[in-house]
Amino acid sequence: MELAFLSADDASRLQSFFLKTGISLFCEKQSGRYVFSFPKGEDQDRFVEALTEFIIHVKRAEFLDQILVNRFYYENEEERLQIIEIVNAMCLGKREELTALTAKMNEHSIVKQAVASVFETDDAVLLESLLTFRLKDYYEALTQYLHVAIDEYKMEQDYQMFVNMLRDYLNKQKPKKKLVHLSLTDPVCFYDEDSKEMTRDEVMELVDRRLLFNHPVYIDSAVIAPLLSIAPKKIFLYTDSEEKAIIRTLLNIFEERLKILPLADLP
Repeated sequence: MELAFLSADDASRLQSFFLKTGISLFCEKQSGRYVFSFPKGEDQDRFVEALTEFIIHVKRAEFLDQILVNRFYYENEEERLQIIEIVNAMCLGKREELTALTAKMNEHSIVKQAVASVFETDDAVLLESLLTFRLKDYYEALTQYLHVAIDEYKMEQDYQMFVNMLRDYLNKQKPKKKLVHLSLTDPVCFYDEDSKEMTRDEVMELVDRRLLFNHPVYIDSAVIAPLLSIAPKKIFLYTDSEEKAIIRTLLNIFEERLKILPLADLP
């Protein structure tokens, strides 16, 4: 079987990829094309696996970039890179909350099946033909991942704008207390500098009502609104679970003002 490339760059990258995996197979230039001739025999499985890995680890990002430009009309390279990074994480199984929103693909299996079908023929196959026709299902699966990744990217951008807005608000506030102790229990408890528990009424009296009026959906009235309104120079947050989503938001807003401690250290 022969695999032909129109691009010298693609051929060179595959050759380098092969060498890194211990395969000494070199391309030859024939009639303006760059051709790899794969001998039949025991090494065929190695060739199939290596070409599969090449498509996944080298070509995937190119596929995604092309789809973003041609199908979703993303012109900004930085935006494309960030969206591609989300898809890469999905492919690696690091964003299961996102892959749960679409049909989960077995990337290695779908690509390997297409590559193996090429090695079943004795004909010369053009790389572009392999990518366009035999990997059509792979393209569609990646496109579905992109739909989810784009939505996630937009949400992350909105979240970052939200956090930046709250940081700006915080930086303009005069601290009403130097230190606040906060226990993320149920219910949430606030303590003053002397470790005296503050009543719910005392906490709400300090809340800037404009925060809740202007952003009723996004501002957490139990934790974020009071902390922003009090604007303490230091916050000691006590919790036994640092995985809570609100902790990420608090860290992003209050940054070095916030220190996380075990619940057992609550004075």
